[in-house]
Amino acid sequence: MYIIPDTTYRLHYYHITDKREIKGNVGGAVNEFSKASSPVRVALYIRVSGEEQKIKGLSLEAQQERLEAYARQQGWFIVGIYIDAAKTARKNIHKRTEFQHMINSVKRDEVDMLLFCRLDRWFRSVADYYKVIEVLEAHNCEWKTVDEEYDTTTANGRLYINIKLSIAQNEADIDSERIQVVFDSKVKHGTVLSGSCPFWLRVNDEKRLELIPEKTAIIQDAFDYYESNVTQRGTIKYIREKYGVNWCDATFRRMLCDKLAIGIYDKNGRFNDNYCPAAISTEQFEHVQQLLKKNARSSPSGKIYIFTSILVCAECNHKLVGYLTGKYYYYRCNQHFQRGLCNHNHSVREDVIETWLFEHLADELERCQTEWEVKAKQKRRMSSGKDKAALKSKLTKLKELYVNDLIDMEEYRKDYAIYTAALNQLNQLPEPSEEKPPDFAAVQRLLSSDFRKIYDTLAREEKRTLWRSVIKEIKIDNDLNIAGISFG
Repeated sequence: MYIIPDTTYRLHYYHITDKREIKGNVGGAVNEFSKASSPVRVALYIRVSGEEQKIKGLSLEAQQERLEAYARQQGWFIVGIYIDAAKTARKNIHKRTEFQHMINSVKRDEVDMLLFCRLDRWFRSVADYYKVIEVLEAHNCEWKTVDEEYDTTTANGRLYINIKLSIAQNEADIDSERIQVVFDSKVKHGTVLSGSCPFWLRVNDEKRLELIPEKTAIIQDAFDYYESNVTQRGTIKYIREKYGVNWCDATFRRMLCDKLAIGIYDKNGRFNDNYCPAAISTEQFEHVQQLLKKNARSSPSGKIYIFTSILVCAECNHKLVGYLTGKYYYYRCNQHFQRGLCNHNHSVREDVIETWLFEHLADELERCQTEWEVKAKQKRRMSSGKDKAALKSKLTKLKELYVNDLIDMEEYRKDYAIYTAALNQLNQLPEPSEEKPPDFAAVQRLLSSDFRKIYDTLAREEKRTLWRSVIKEIKIDNDLNIAGISFG
């Protein structure tokens, strides 16, 4: 999402002094804006899923131009543009990042109107539509399409929307079935489904996978070394030192288990035993799979790390990983110990961190609160002055245009009234909503209780839950000092 810089057209504020009906709204009766002297804040939503939309004139650029022109015509104030590129409307709405950002703005009461080109740009699912409508109704936010007309104030109007969404959903489902048939055919004939390839393969001009000779030699050497030494970390270190290729544990394990290494495609119910050239013999591949099973180690019951996901390496910003040695729990940076990419080569003991927190948590809370309040004040000052400065600059430029005879008196008066009204409106608006502060109160409640006595009676899992509820992150440097702490 981004906010439009008003450099290409005039900033318009629409002052509503009487009730104005807007078709295509949500709500049971005819929805009306009746907030006197307040700008209509509109958010534009744009989505394309592929080349077909571009052909039909629904490209990102085309949608944005139509929506901006419509908003200017209505005199609405555009507060943001949210663009989901290459996203299908049948995708889970939680995976449409910009859509979620827009809905969060609605929940913060920052938007009065959602504007988009067509209903299928928004949804192709009846269920998803009604989930979002509940949010819009709760926050008095309207919606409108510029290419279609809808009326939610009548039973027939709502039925029409349901029918349109059902048709769009059915079309998407049919397209999905057709795509599955295409994928089945591609796998059967040995052509690629996407440009994503394993380390040792590439896509040729015929859209088939082929071996990369120099990388094939590396993966063959990796299989040979693992087969001889039966150690993933040792193999990764060997390959890194010999070839300068840096794999992580998960990546290398996927390579060892990938059937494409023997030329077989076996995914999502599709199978082709001659899909691509083999880099590894079937006998060696099967032997490695047996070794992997024998060498697999499961986490013993009760092995719970209290600070998992909280401790962070101050050198590389990766999470520290826990391990158990004897009776002590430790945390270390695997970016150093497994990949050699970080200089953090020490391990920190869990009980040492606990002791530090008992002694310094109150001081850290006070420090974080002070820092947050200072930053919040700075943001408020910057936010309140930025828009006013922009409008004052526009008034100055407007005057210059008139003085240089580039606009006549009528245009000058018209634009002067618009900018002056907008500036007055900004002066009357409340302070912008502040960023939600961390839950300092939760830490204060914890400190005010008989914290240490209660803590010693908790099970390890309960201790982990407690720390996660109040602390977001603890940074540990290579000298095992706590370099910073932030609260959730």
